[in-house]
Amino acid sequence: MVCSLLLLYLITVGNAIKAPLKGEILVWAEVPVGLTEEQSAYFQETVRDATTQFDKLNPGVTVSLKFVLPDEQLSEFSREIARGAGPDMFAVSLTNGNIAPIIRSGYLDSVNEEDFDLSQFRPETLKQVSYNDKLYAVPVRLGTQVLCYNKQKVKETPKTLDELILQARRGYSVGLHSNFRTTFWGTGAFGGQLFDESERVILGESKGWVEWMQWLKNAQNEPNFYLIEDVETLQEAFIQGRLTYMACSSGWLPLLSEALGANNLGVALLPGRKNQPATPPLWTVGFIFNKASSENQHRLSLKLAQFSTNTQYQQQLQVKAAFLIPVNKNAKVDASLFPKQAVLFEQSKNGIIVSLDQLEKNQAIFEYGSALYHQVMAGEMTPEDAALKMQQAVNNQFN
Repeated sequence: MVCSLLLLYLITVGNAIKAPLKGEILVWAEVPVGLTEEQSAYFQETVRDATTQFDKLNPGVTVSLKFVLPDEQLSEFSREIARGAGPDMFAVSLTNGNIAPIIRSGYLDSVNEEDFDLSQFRPETLKQVSYNDKLYAVPVRLGTQVLCYNKQKVKETPKTLDELILQARRGYSVGLHSNFRTTFWGTGAFGGQLFDESERVILGESKGWVEWMQWLKNAQNEPNFYLIEDVETLQEAFIQGRLTYMACSSGWLPLLSEALGANNLGVALLPGRKNQPATPPLWTVGFIFNKASSENQHRLSLKLAQFSTNTQYQQQLQVKAAFLIPVNKNAKVDASLFPKQAVLFEQSKNGIIVSLDQLEKNQAIFEYGSALYHQVMAGEMTPEDAALKMQQAVNNQFN
């Protein structure tokens, strides 16, 4: 009798597992910043292609898509889920400090490791979607910063900051977007860190940012080295050929490729120092899940997230959208076929990782840092005083 009941149970469970997926889900997707109208349309078509492939594999499922502009994303999402509506799943940038309050409000469903195969992900990407030791998002793609250059002007790219200065002295002009956030990538090259193991800000103690700021102050006095505050002015100077090198966001690559020509745009690792690479921020786009969704809708959302992050689709994604970095650790990048993607992937290995727990603190660092950075560059404050002031202000705010 016991054996019969056990057999019946196993058959029932087996049938449940094999049962085809059925239902309808609403998915929102954030459109990346900086795309032209044509590039935005191409990106949206790439995302639609993913859901179309998923629908074909699961004919009982219907995925409805809505694309959301970056400046609308979290505010609209918050309003919708606060009234028990909104999408079942939202692909959104996770660098915004407003994610944490939404989690604390109880509007997001956490990801149960028993319901989702996490073994395929790069470990650092899972840290970036962690809050209070729970996963509140599924990473789907990454962004970072690299060194862009004009291939018609450059034969060999600089590997170190000293080489970058030497090339500038030889007439190869260099441009950096001059603010705290976009120049922070050089901090790690001098051994600097944002946080210690207890997540306390240590910019005033590790000295890396202080030394990097002094390097920047010296560099701006070099010939052909420019710190430019307006991003459009910087991009235009590079596009028009007045700059040979430019530290750029991976999100700028579609615009630069279109303007300069894909064959003329080169991408290299940001220069560091001997045995100390540059450490640009690592930006994660991930799927977050609406707690108001039904159990079946949440299950379907997880299945779509799993499909969008599997090895095969992640490799397709980097071919279709060269500025996106895969989160799947098994997704291979052939440097001979896709040199830009290979550089982005390699650069991302040294990216600064910030968990969801640290986002609000990180946001405060950037807010304080924005004003202090310009005071340092203008000679109104020493880098040492700015670092210590920033450290004390953020640590006091979050004590």
